[in-house]
Parts: sequence; C-alpha cells; structure tokens
Amino acid sequence: MTWDDREPMFVRRGRWVYNSRNPAARVLMLLTVAGLVGSYLYVSDQGQWSESELRDAVHGAARDLEAEPQKVYFGYDSMIRDAIEATDEGPVSDLVIRATDDGNGSGAASIPTEDSFEVSAAHMSEAFCMRLSPPEPPRALGKTPTVSLTVQVSWGDC
Repeated sequence: MTWDDREPMFVRRGRWVYNSRNPAARVLMLLTVAGLVGSYLYVSDQGQWSESELRDAVHGAARDLEAEPQKVYFGYDSMIRDAIEATDEGPVSDLVIRATDDGNGSGAASIPTEDSFEVSAAHMSEAFCMRLSPPEPPRALGKTPTVSLTVQVSWGDC
C-alpha cells in the first residue's frame, strides 16, 4: 500500500469532517467524545455542592474564623461566606447563609450571647447551624471592630 492509497483523515462533505475509514480519524472521534463527556461531568460536578463538600467547607470555615481575630467589615454573614469561599470546596454562588433567632427570646430584657446562622446550599435539604460568640458588635462610624470568635457548628437547623 502506497501513501496515495491511504484514506485522508478529513474529507469535505459541505464542511470538513472526520473520515471514518481512516484509523487515526476513528481514534480522534473516540477521544473527542470522551473529552466532551469528561468536560460535561467536570462542569456538572463543579456546579453543585455535595454533602461532604458542604460539611468540610463549614467546618474549615469555623476553624479559620477561630484561628485569629477577625475584622467585622460587613457583618458575620459576610465573614462566613468569605471563610467558606476560602476553603475552595464548592460553588459559593449556590450557598445560602441565613441569620436565625438565637433562642434567647425576643423580649427587651433578653441579652443575646451568640449569633446563629444557618448554612446550606440552594438545592440541598442538609443544613448546618453555625453559632458565633460574641454577638456581632455595633459598628461605629469610621471604625471597624475586631473580634476574637468562638464558633460552634452543629448539623441541622438552628
């Protein structure tokens, strides 16, 4: 068999396409399909939280928040979101952080000892309760408060 007898890898049928009679073109077709499937699986995995990713991210964020004093720029919910994003576990855009009642009652005499937040993902029923102590300090004009946090994480709603 001479070089002129071999089938070309690409043929023109209105546009250039793989020639299925060429063995190298068949390998390229299989590699293309495998690449597309792999890309789809990678992108779909990166688009949603798994239960283990959320658990690891919440516990990692709790460790990071306790590790050193934190400046409170926009509130505790923003600090929690930033700490979870720093763990690189899942898509932060899918994260739901909701402040909850701390259980101390709603009367004026009640002095809260901690702030509670429920952390979950938009498509998941699993949630974690994150309790931060001391409560969020009031922000004075022009000053950013710094706090040393104690963080407790529990599985389930607050």
